Amino acid sequence: MARSLGVSLAEAYPLVAAMWLQERNGGLTPEKASPKMQVKVWWRCAAGHEWEENISTRTTLPKWKGGDVAACRECVGYKVSYTYPDCGHSAMVTPEAAAKKRGRCWNCQQEWWQANEKRLKKELSAAAKAAAGRAGKLLDAVPVPADLPAPLVTEWRWWAAKHLQGAIAAEEQMGREGRADEMLARVTERAARLLPIKEEAGRAAAHGGVLRLLDQAHWAEGWLHQLTGRPARRVDEDTLETMAWSLGEILSAWSQRAAEAVAADRANGHAAPSTADVTRVLTKVVLSFKDELVRDSPLAPYARAYKELRLPVVPDGKGRYGRADVVVWIPGGPNFVIEIDSAPNPASAEKLAFARDVGAFPLWVRFGKGGIEKIDGVMVLDIRDAVRGVLDAGAE
Repeated sequence: MARSLGVSLAEAYPLVAAMWLQERNGGLTPEKASPKMQVKVWWRCAAGHEWEENISTRTTLPKWKGGDVAACRECVGYKVSYTYPDCGHSAMVTPEAAAKKRGRCWNCQQEWWQANEKRLKKELSAAAKAAAGRAGKLLDAVPVPADLPAPLVTEWRWWAAKHLQGAIAAEEQMGREGRADEMLARVTERAARLLPIKEEAGRAAAHGGVLRLLDQAHWAEGWLHQLTGRPARRVDEDTLETMAWSLGEILSAWSQRAAEAVAADRANGHAAPSTADVTRVLTKVVLSFKDELVRDSPLAPYARAYKELRLPVVPDGKGRYGRADVVVWIPGGPNFVIEIDSAPNPASAEKLAFARDVGAFPLWVRFGKGGIEKIDGVMVLDIRDAVRGVLDAGAE
């Protein structure tokens, strides 16, 4: 029922106003208060239960009130009084929350956790590691669909073991009874629907380019190719060369700036960057390639660049899916899959060959030592001399 502007709580909701605990509410009265005021005041029901709550909340009619706007949570059983045994504080909680018999209220639990966080994390980590055998036996009994790719089962088992070991540790160290059973049910349910469907992969490939599997980011276009069994297709070689040239220009400009910066650093007594330092910076530079590709384009707000997306490719000698160093996704166009290596890497070659067959732009940035492997349909950017110049900058 609509209320006129300026009407007081006493006029609009007399049954609610009758529960107003005036001695604890100062100078504010039901006659001065409006029904939708975002002000917390004290109330007392006919049974003597007292609590603090916003006026606007008291005048709403959620399901638990059963049509009685003036209902008391405690009287109807929606909330019960619970005293936490460890800290002694009392609060109104749901019967389900009270049944969990937690030892401390939220604030005290947070204070206790902060005081014991370092020790608890160490104990939980040790307990989780010790639970590996028990978790493994539980997972052995979980039914897994026979048609799942073996690497995907390996991914699931790694993910499930991590969560199940943590749940067992939580039971043992924190008294969270039933945690392991809850987690086992979760990982069992996930195993039953582990393989993504084509429609799911297609939506992900069209909107952002990332498919979430087992809390990890996967290259959606690669999975769509894997699930549909589409025949191999490649981007036009001339276009691939143009894209490689564009990235090469960015890397060349970076190397010049980097050489100057390194020379200045070494003049001030700093050590030369390591191979790991160069790889880390090169990854950032390659990620910026996305901005160059969509410069002044209406697609710029929608383009994405990702690090470490998993691909449905298992490099030789590995048991789990590989990851691409950089993937650039632009709506409506082929993806860019880029690997960055300081030495010959057969795993990169396998991932880039797969990306080529999916129809992406496969680009291989090579620096450091070792020969350069040529792969049909994969463009290699040889920046060994440029990086050598960076590493040697400022050397005596």
